[in-house]
Amino acid sequence: MAQGLGSKALAAVSWGAGGALARMLLQIGSQVVLARLLGPSEYGLFAIGAIVVSFSGFFSDVGLAYGLIQKKEVSAADVRFVFTWQLILGTAVTAAIWLAAAPIAGFFGNVRSAGVVQALAPVCLLNALAAPSLNLLKRGLDFKRIQLAQLLGYVLGYLCVGIPLALWRPSVDALVLAWLVQTLVSGLLLYAGPRHALKPLLWYEQARAQSAYGATVFFTNILNWAINNTDRVFIGRLFPAREIGLYATTYNMLYNPTSTLLGVLQPVFFSASARIAEGSDGGVTAEAASRARIAQGFSALVAAIACFILPLFAALAALAPTFILVLYGDKWLGAAEVCRPLALAMPLFLIWGMATPLLWAGGKPGREFRVQAPVALAWALSCWLLAPYGIAALAWGTLGLFALRCSVVVFSALRTMQMGAGALWHSLRGGLLLTVLAVVEVLLLERGLAGLPALARLALIAVLATALHLAALRLLPWIIPLPLQSVLEQVLRKLPAKLSKRMAFLAGKRV
Repeated sequence: MAQGLGSKALAAVSWGAGGALARMLLQIGSQVVLARLLGPSEYGLFAIGAIVVSFSGFFSDVGLAYGLIQKKEVSAADVRFVFTWQLILGTAVTAAIWLAAAPIAGFFGNVRSAGVVQALAPVCLLNALAAPSLNLLKRGLDFKRIQLAQLLGYVLGYLCVGIPLALWRPSVDALVLAWLVQTLVSGLLLYAGPRHALKPLLWYEQARAQSAYGATVFFTNILNWAINNTDRVFIGRLFPAREIGLYATTYNMLYNPTSTLLGVLQPVFFSASARIAEGSDGGVTAEAASRARIAQGFSALVAAIACFILPLFAALAALAPTFILVLYGDKWLGAAEVCRPLALAMPLFLIWGMATPLLWAGGKPGREFRVQAPVALAWALSCWLLAPYGIAALAWGTLGLFALRCSVVVFSALRTMQMGAGALWHSLRGGLLLTVLAVVEVLLLERGLAGLPALARLALIAVLATALHLAALRLLPWIIPLPLQSVLEQVLRKLPAKLSKRMAFLAGKRV
């Protein structure tokens, strides 16, 4: 059973990672084109609407649908109850946003944002309706269908609608319509998988338990939103649309691919951990063995982030001005000052994101809320103090916040799973060394290639730095800890034989 679950989880990660990679490339490519066409001010208007919709979305999806993942058995009544309340809440929230658009625009001091907020309001309803299907597919580890649905939705929304509209009439309307089309198409394709019943069910015998779990997820999500968006609320309130456009676009450019990757890994890890915990017979020895297996999976994930993700973002931070110039052009150069700290924050986001399933699997879903509540209050105070110093100060504050939040959540998760800090250090140490080497490499290459055009310089640095990174992994096999080597060995088996042989050093084997 364990082997079958591991293979299914690995297949889910493979499909999820493949789809996530394709979507990341599409996101980066489309965002670059749209940013060059529209400029920071139009993106600032869109950012205001996105802040409102992302917050309001939690009230249309109060965590009921997420509870479908953790149930041992899901009945038709469970799904009907969840879908009914998703429909009711989604409709109510959409109407409330539409009616409150003018006061919201007044708060942000931008009259044009009222129309953007109203136009984006249906996103809350569409996401609420899609949530049961999405979480049923996550429960079944059917990430193939999830990624295909999200990928096709993005293609139709941004490549087929957003970019052509921006070419015809450069305005925020292109971004608004692209998001609406993407959400609608993805939702329909997700529903085509489970095709659950649509018959309403307002209440049933397990409704109270389902609602209690949903309430925990809801309040935790609200807290997460506050921590993730307080800085942008202050910028939108105090600065012109151009400033929030610079900040939010840079943040999203870094956050969206990272969040996409986390959206693949976290549900798979949570689902697999929940199944491992369910497989325990309740004895002390069995529970200890379950915790050890979950802890080993967490160690492998942290090591992968440290060895492959952290060096990438650290190198990007070191090359921030060149990176922004190549991607967005001269009118976006002001974004370079916020790119550096935000890039360094993303690996921390991934690590704490992978720690939260330890709390859930350990039977402590409410602990995430309790340990982060003080962080949210401290962050609101910090934003109030930092905002007068500009968007760069807020970006560095965000890095500090992510470091604090990661520490609080990770150490709480370690206590829940009875893991020692030494295991975490063992997972991180090799990646930290690789990160230092990567930063030194790209800075030296940047100086040595200073005479080349920005695009050629960045491309050459990327190729050379990647080659040096792989060389370091080959020459220093101890950098990759054993839990990660075990996972990489399973991945390599699925690759073509020649490629698998060339990359065997990643699993600690001599080539």
